[in-house]
Amino acid sequence: MNVKELEEELEIVKRHREKVMLELKKYSDIINYTLVQKKSNKCYQYYYRDETKDLIYIKADDKQLAKRLAQKEYYEKLLANLYAQEKSIERFLCKYNGTYLKDSYEALADGKKRLVHPIEKTDDEFIVEWRNKYLGEQNSYDFSVSYTTNKGEEVRSKSEKILADLFAKYGVIYKYEPEVMLYNGRKVYPDFALLNIRERKTYFWEHFGLASDESYSDKNLAKLAKYEKSGILLGDNLIVSVEAEGIGIDIKLVEEKIKRLLM
Repeated sequence: MNVKELEEELEIVKRHREKVMLELKKYSDIINYTLVQKKSNKCYQYYYRDETKDLIYIKADDKQLAKRLAQKEYYEKLLANLYAQEKSIERFLCKYNGTYLKDSYEALADGKKRLVHPIEKTDDEFIVEWRNKYLGEQNSYDFSVSYTTNKGEEVRSKSEKILADLFAKYGVIYKYEPEVMLYNGRKVYPDFALLNIRERKTYFWEHFGLASDESYSDKNLAKLAKYEKSGILLGDNLIVSVEAEGIGIDIKLVEEKIKRLLM
């Protein structure tokens, strides 16, 4: 269950509700009027009921009133549905426990845990397996210059140090330059492999540091095409950051991506 997507949907519903409420204010003069339609000889005729509940015919030259009443009714029905949707999502989020598997295991006494085989790997077990799958520092290309991260790792650029330090700051599990096999059998070394432990999903992060260089950009566009054929897709499990001449790495944007996709 992707709770973040549901939370984002809730915000969309709330924005729509607020917009509809604003629109309905334009119909305050007919708020108690109700549109009624009848069909005669395959033609629609329109009436309305006001506060007196009398049925009043809407003449052809007053069709604008019928349109406004229909639009008001649409907004009213939409508003009711938006309220219902909002409450449904809020109730679900209030009751939903995304850690029920983990909680069931952790509720056991330590001695009993040793006797139990959980239906799903614990986070610690999953992390150990993930680290073994994505071994870091697999790129044998020599360092011309190196930078040391706050965790004592050596990386190839100042921007990669910034990224690694931000991952560490937010507690994101990562490996630097893991080995990945592409669809054509060739090996590549993305800048980082990262684990969203909540979703148990692996992401890859590539930093493009010379985006204004045409040959560099062409090379990396070709890389992205190969990634795509190998199931590593922008908008899904591939994250990129970019800098160009005169434009440094956007730390605020990097932090937003970390919080939205990796936590």
